[in-house]
Amino acid sequence: MNVHGRLLQVHDAHALADAVDALRKLGYTRLEAFSPYAVDGLMEKLGSPSKRIPPATLIGGIVGGVGMLWLQYHAAAVDYPLNVGGRPAASWPAFVPSAVEVVILLAVVAGFVAFLAGSGMPALYRPEFNVAWFEEASRDGFLLLVRADDPRWDAHQVAQDVAALDPMRHAEVPS
Repeated sequence: MNVHGRLLQVHDAHALADAVDALRKLGYTRLEAFSPYAVDGLMEKLGSPSKRIPPATLIGGIVGGVGMLWLQYHAAAVDYPLNVGGRPAASWPAFVPSAVEVVILLAVVAGFVAFLAGSGMPALYRPEFNVAWFEEASRDGFLLLVRADDPRWDAHQVAQDVAALDPMRHAEVPS
């Protein structure tokens, strides 16, 4: 049987933060927390979030701006040049407003796609849903998952380490 990880439930937000600290000290790096509300400082304890959004936003903006400027230049100067009062066909000041709009549009779209990819959404199914008491995370449960893809993963050792934290309950999460 493939294992996704080990899920444990603790009493409150402070116990959840303490459990994260204790498991981090033991060397576990792939931890996920589930709680009914945001817990102060928990994100920092779990590790830094993905840093893909700013570069994706920058790349999307650059591609959008350069692409729009090229499209307008090509349309005005190459495909359909018009001589209107001796003005140049490729007048870059006329191209700037629409290029700025496309920069903003593609930067936002690229950042949103990077956010979805980094957060694993939309996730209609997760292996944690197989644990009968997982739904308590949306009401009054504070849960912590030690993932099986953690470099320190050993099913027997993880069970001992989790039990040493004195959780309310813990269970293996099948894939």
